[in-house]
Amino acid sequence: MKTLKKLVPLKMKISIRDFVNYYTGYSKNKGKYNLKGKKIFVVGTPEHDNLGDHAIVLAEIKLLEKYFSEYEILEVLTVDFFQNLRCLKKFANKEDIFVLQGGGNFGIEYFREEKIRREIITKFPNNKMILFPQTIFFSDTEQGKSEFKKSQEIYKKHKHLTLVAREQISYDIMKEGFGNNKVLLTPDIVMFLEMSYPYKKRNGALLCIRNDKESALTEIDKQIIQKCSKIYEQVIYTDTCVHHNVSVEDREEELNKLWNQFRESKIVITDRLHGMIFAAITSTPCIALGNYNYKVEGSYNWIKHLEYIKYTNSVEKIPGLIEELKKIDPSEYNNSFSLDYYEKIVESMKASRDSM
Repeated sequence: MKTLKKLVPLKMKISIRDFVNYYTGYSKNKGKYNLKGKKIFVVGTPEHDNLGDHAIVLAEIKLLEKYFSEYEILEVLTVDFFQNLRCLKKFANKEDIFVLQGGGNFGIEYFREEKIRREIITKFPNNKMILFPQTIFFSDTEQGKSEFKKSQEIYKKHKHLTLVAREQISYDIMKEGFGNNKVLLTPDIVMFLEMSYPYKKRNGALLCIRNDKESALTEIDKQIIQKCSKIYEQVIYTDTCVHHNVSVEDREEELNKLWNQFRESKIVITDRLHGMIFAAITSTPCIALGNYNYKVEGSYNWIKHLEYIKYTNSVEKIPGLIEELKKIDPSEYNNSFSLDYYEKIVESMKASRDSM
């Protein structure tokens, strides 16, 4: 049996598992979906270890609760998607809205999420559907080009689909590549959150440096950053990935643990997009560094008016930026700059299907 399992291709294993989940999940989950009122399904939410993605869901739900109080909001987790798909097909009605999870997975780097989006877009052609603020990145390879075309073909057939980019480059790519769909440009949805409170006594430096395929830093760069941070009385290392799965029930507790680390620090040095955004929303001085694509720099443009957030592509500039930040008394974060943009999302969701 073990030998036989090894001979089965991975794609076939996934297809078999999804097929089984599709048919066994209905009886298990139908009570959750068999509701009389209007519903918003938030599809593709995480239970993995990346707290940036969890903050995105939290912000999405808070925005939806503010503007769509008459709707029941239901999460559809990525890991449970095929268990829930039959229930969605059975109980979703034409007035229900599908929110596709925002983030940085519109492409092939995190392909499972793109496959789920394609499935939802194909299976529910008559429902209003909106992709919350995303970065798009299909690599310039044969596979990247091929999958980009597949997504184009699937997306353009949906007449009620709105795509939202979270920085200018993604907006330009979506606008050119998905001309049949409505395309908006807004900040990352986490900027909707205001998390300056509770105030904490600040002490030392917080390093939030990634160690995965999206890092653009060399080991020498990381050593320079560590030396610069020694200016402070203590240095704490953290990450927006916590190296264990985070359940829906534990989401806010885990986020608050991390946000307290930011609130308790005099400065954050990070190459994580949500490291920079968490610093912004907690009113924490921050030096943000670029990664392998354009999402950090592109998102910085939304908050460059915040004096306590600095961006650079050069680690050599960190000592000078530290001295600049020492002279700044951070103001309390205010999301008012972003609200007009988020209201465009709300308007698109509330528009009649005929006007989309």
